[in-house]
Amino acid sequence: MNYLKWRLHDASGVSGTHPVETIAALGGRASTSGYVDGDGYRIAYLWEDVDISGLDSAWDVTEVTEAQALTFCQQFYEDAVIMADGRVSSPPPPDEES
Repeated sequence: MNYLKWRLHDASGVSGTHPVETIAALGGRASTSGYVDGDGYRIAYLWEDVDISGLDSAWDVTEVTEAQALTFCQQFYEDAVIMADGRVSSPPPPDEES
């Protein structure tokens, strides 16, 4: 598992395209976590080793370590952990009131 940090393809980073399809065209599989900071950066997972050096710079894609990915996510959910499949855990759903 490789961890990536990127933003969407617009000036604010909160809307626009993302590199998932481009990574797929390179032979990789990427998916995003649910954690997004105020600047539009998010943690994503790269399931295969793929050369990402040619991705559009507007996405500002960087490879991060597992520890950096976890620290990023823990700013939103302090009990987040790395699960057995390598993804970062999400907060439990809120209790539903009857």
